Amino acid sequence: MADLTQQLAQQIQQACATNTVLKIQAGNTKAFLGRDTLGEVIDVADHTGVISYSPTELVIRARAGTKIALLNELLSQQQQRLPFEPPSFSGAATIGGTVAANQSGPSRPWFGGVKDSLLGLGLINGYGEVMQFGGQVMKNVAGFDVTRLQCGAMGSLGLITDVSIKVLPQFKANYTLTFEMAAEAALEAMVRWANLSLPITGMCYLQVQGKSRLHVRLQGGESGVASASQFLGGEQLAPNVADEFWQALREGQLLQPQPQQTLWRWSGPRDAPIHSVPNTSLINWAGSERWVLDDASVTPKKGLIQYQGGDRLAEVYGALSAPQQALQQRIKHAFDPHGILNPGRLYSWM
Repeated sequence: MADLTQQLAQQIQQACATNTVLKIQAGNTKAFLGRDTLGEVIDVADHTGVISYSPTELVIRARAGTKIALLNELLSQQQQRLPFEPPSFSGAATIGGTVAANQSGPSRPWFGGVKDSLLGLGLINGYGEVMQFGGQVMKNVAGFDVTRLQCGAMGSLGLITDVSIKVLPQFKANYTLTFEMAAEAALEAMVRWANLSLPITGMCYLQVQGKSRLHVRLQGGESGVASASQFLGGEQLAPNVADEFWQALREGQLLQPQPQQTLWRWSGPRDAPIHSVPNTSLINWAGSERWVLDDASVTPKKGLIQYQGGDRLAEVYGALSAPQQALQQRIKHAFDPHGILNPGRLYSWM
């Protein structure tokens, strides 16, 4: 455990004075995300430790380099959990990188994403100034919401030093049901069941190697989960098999591109027709997240982002309209006027 805030601030101040481009890095588990960029590494890996944890208030605050695995272990001791169910990437992922990359797991439609659990954070801007935003209570949301603005910014708006997060109790019961069905039928079932008052915390359809199967996870109190399981039917997976499946989904292991392949991600309305995203191999978040694994040379339909693989010098997150681009550039200039923090990671012009 170490607080390196001042050292990190000094490094950014020096880079600002010499106009040196910095590449923010900690666990380095998300190097495949965004565009390929160069720069002098500013390492947050040793900036670790839980600053405070109040199980009764359901709030934990930790430095950015703290591992997700450590937080999960600490919370489990109090029968609590992170609501957004982030990947741990073999134990190397950090909470700062998780927030910066906006990484949420299978339960997102029911418990929200990273930004919905984020109460506040510490930040070092492009001048090397140490700032604190938000707080440790949910009602502290007055003013410009800089805290949630950092979710998905990939470090382009500042170096995150610490985060305050709300947590939730663990579930008492956990069932996973599976159903053999075609993609269109699975999507229809997901949309229909998502609108019912059922203790669903995950719905994923996977189509690989000629097998097509819908997975539905039920979590909550024992009686409620048992009743929902009886209502839905299907085949119940053994607990260890179910845990392996949801872990593989959370860690991004169900669809892994080969060197000549690209993994594309689509996010939108859950009731969008199945044909609106051709060649879909995986449907997550009850239909609102869909994945396509294709040859790197294939150009996808508009609306898909280049999640992994392919040409990482391209605009992997797609094109923005002129007004959107102007707004993004204004926000970037407000936090990092000299453009030294992860420039080009999100877009070539930012």
